[in-house]
Amino acid sequence: MTGPSLSEQIDRIKKKLVKAKLIDKDCRVFGAGRHRYELNPPASIAEVEALEKKYKIRFPECYRTFVLKVGNGGISYLNSGAGPFYGIYPLGTNMDQLIYPGAVTHLKNACFLHPNMTDIFWDDFMDSIFENNTSDDELDEEYTKIYGGILPIGSQGCSYIHALVLNGPYEGKVINMDVCAQMAPRFSYDNNFLDWYEHWLDESILGELAKSPSWFGYSKRSLD
Repeated sequence: MTGPSLSEQIDRIKKKLVKAKLIDKDCRVFGAGRHRYELNPPASIAEVEALEKKYKIRFPECYRTFVLKVGNGGISYLNSGAGPFYGIYPLGTNMDQLIYPGAVTHLKNACFLHPNMTDIFWDDFMDSIFENNTSDDELDEEYTKIYGGILPIGSQGCSYIHALVLNGPYEGKVINMDVCAQMAPRFSYDNNFLDWYEHWLDESILGELAKSPSWFGYSKRSLD
C-alpha cells in the first residue's frame, strides 16, 4: 500500500486513537490500563535506516510508516506504546524474544512460518527438532531458521507475543506466538500490520474488546 491510501489510513488511525481513549476512559479493554492509548513521538528515518542497515533487513512499509508517522513506544510494559494487549514495543527492542538472548541474526533469514501450521504439525515438528539436535549450538541454529524473518513487536502477557513477518509471501502480516513454542503460530486475518492495528482500534471503539473473553486477533470477527 502506497500513496494517498496509506496516508489516509495513517490519518484514520491517529483520529481513532483519540476516539478510543475517550470512549474507553475507564480502560476496560485488556492492556489499556497500561498503555492508556498513548504513544511516544515517532522514530526518525535515521533510526529506522540504522537498524535496517545493521540487521540487513527492510521493515515492511506498513510497520515502517507506523513508527515514522504515528508513534514509537510509550508507557506500557517494556516501554510499549498503545496497541493490542500490552501494546507495541519501541523500535529495535526485544528483538531476540524468539531465540537465544542477544542474537538477532534470524531477522534477515527467509520466513519459514505459514498460516496452515496446525498444532499437531507444530508439535511433531518441534519434537523432531529436539530429537535430531542434541547440542545447544545445533538447537540455536535451528531456531534461527524456524523464526527467520520474524520480528517480535509486543507482549500479550505470560509467554505470548505478537510478531511481524519481515519477508516472503506473508510480509507485513502479524502473528500471535508463544515464545515457549507450546502453541502453533496463529496468523492474523488482517492483511498487514496497519489493518491489524486499525481493526484493534475499531473493536475497542465499538466496545467489543471490553467484553470477556477478548483475545483480539485470534479469530475472524465482523465489525458490520
